[in-house]
Amino acid sequence: MEDATTPPPGTGDDAPVRELAAIGAAGPRLSIGQARTAIRLVSDVFRAACSSAGMDQRSITAFTTKFRDAGRRSAPWRPTSSRVPGRPQDGADGNRINRWLLPHDHKFYASELDATLVEIRYFFQALSMHEAPPVPSVGLLSSWEWLTEGAIGDGQYLDPIQLVPIRFPDFNADRRSVTSGHFYPLNRGGRHVPSNTFLTLKVSNDLQGDHTLDELLDILDHIVEAHRRLRGWTPGTTHARRSEEHL
Repeated sequence: MEDATTPPPGTGDDAPVRELAAIGAAGPRLSIGQARTAIRLVSDVFRAACSSAGMDQRSITAFTTKFRDAGRRSAPWRPTSSRVPGRPQDGADGNRINRWLLPHDHKFYASELDATLVEIRYFFQALSMHEAPPVPSVGLLSSWEWLTEGAIGDGQYLDPIQLVPIRFPDFNADRRSVTSGHFYPLNRGGRHVPSNTFLTLKVSNDLQGDHTLDELLDILDHIVEAHRRLRGWTPGTTHARRSEEHL
């Protein structure tokens, strides 16, 4: 006999997770309507997990705003203010816009479906950082692995540039320490689609610049090889020891 305290399936704390998992089972062919429902659910799941972990609502909202501004909304899309000629845009000038409202040839353009899926991907990546707030029945979200291209859950996500863990507590302490990126930069003709987007440490984003990941790795390989030849250096050798060797 079922325990009377056990909530029926889909009515407990994991109800949004189960509903979200069911939508994910539709795979890449899910509809825009399903995507709109999914972005609401994943935001709810994220908020609930963060709240249960003791985070305050202001901090949680800062996360969801960051993901929205990097996902469905564009970066500042005009070079100057429409209110004060010659001055840069500011928040009061409406410097962000839903990406699907931009001209299709604009570098920030994305369809509503793609932009929404990108934002959902960011939520899952954040919830998969090291020491991320736990999500009830998180294993059910494996139905979304076609989008994340990896397992979802605490500690499953690595910075795609350095391949090191990203600590959620560090991200919470300084939300500028993590930023969004594109494997093929938008300035180079890349598009804002799920397979081209990721969350990354700011230092990794600074390293990448407007290079593709392959280009960056080639540059770093060249730098390491050049130092090997010049100094007889091997990775892991301290600067002090290298200096002593060349006295």
